[in-house]
Amino acid sequence: MRTLIGTEKRLRYVMVILSVLVLIPSTALYVNAGETVDTCASLCKFAGGIATAFMIHEGGHAAVAALTGTKLDWSIGDSNQPMKFNEYAKSDAIGLAINSAGLITQAIAGEIILQSEDIDMNSAFWRGMMAWNIINPISYALDYWFIHRTNKMYSASYEGDISGIEYYSNKETANAFAFSISAIALVHGYRFLKTQSWAPDWLKSTSHNMTVQPLSSGGALLACRFDF
Repeated sequence: MRTLIGTEKRLRYVMVILSVLVLIPSTALYVNAGETVDTCASLCKFAGGIATAFMIHEGGHAAVAALTGTKLDWSIGDSNQPMKFNEYAKSDAIGLAINSAGLITQAIAGEIILQSEDIDMNSAFWRGMMAWNIINPISYALDYWFIHRTNKMYSASYEGDISGIEYYSNKETANAFAFSISAIALVHGYRFLKTQSWAPDWLKSTSHNMTVQPLSSGGALLACRFDF
């Protein structure tokens, strides 16, 4: 029990440190297209990016529910989960699709941002969006595996997206999803950092790369390439 509690505390510290590292650049003074953006404006844009990514996540749930004709009852949650919903899925496949849709939608949104040539990756708004698209999936996976605050399993119900995946399928599927979605977020974070003006030259180098490769047996392989 002590080991588990110690692990949870260390994971929380890691997440706080990662969040701070992402937030620091957004609070600095930027020069974008020759125009200086003050700290207050950057913070507002950064917060707007986070809020947008949050709504995209919830919108993914709502979109799949609408497409499958599934009723969702939304409610205000708490500081741990600001918004909650109860779904009335007609089958396990629909329940699985609804619960996985939020994080999958975030992964798609992150990839679209990274692929776009018209987006200023160094603007505070897009930094906010990508921060949430990166941190949220990773924190979901860590919570499902170790912390169990957002994701909980009960005798006849559940709480949290990844626990919902387990509820409508099995633990193996939930673990594979958690690993895959967090690996994608990690790769997105790596690729996004390479676009940042404040990133060191060695990180921007093309001599190394990180990718996620799907496996035929299920799940994904996190691959790193280094040129010598």
